Amino acid sequence: MGYRCERCSHEWIPRDIEQEPTVCPKCKSPYWDRPRKKPTSMLTYEDFRDKVQRTLKHSGPLTWTEIRTIAKLPEKFPNNQWVHRMEKDIALKRNKDAHGIIKWKIA
Repeated sequence: MGYRCERCSHEWIPRDIEQEPTVCPKCKSPYWDRPRKKPTSMLTYEDFRDKVQRTLKHSGPLTWTEIRTIAKLPEKFPNNQWVHRMEKDIALKRNKDAHGIIKWKIA
């Protein structure tokens, strides 16, 4: 009876049959017995832009956290390049209020 690494596909027969291996002898991964997680699908700029635009049209000025929560976006922080692009594409405006909180809106 042998083992197979889920990370590098190495197969081996252990020296001590009584004890399960702690790492793969080839790649040294302690996660040899767990398959890799599938990467989450990355959001395209167009999908991101459309979700932000829809959210702002329905709700008015919002903070990034409110937009992220309402639109169910996975990003904790927005991609700055995409934000600058949206300023041109959908006339996105970001303004600080009297308390220094940045509100996003579509002009």
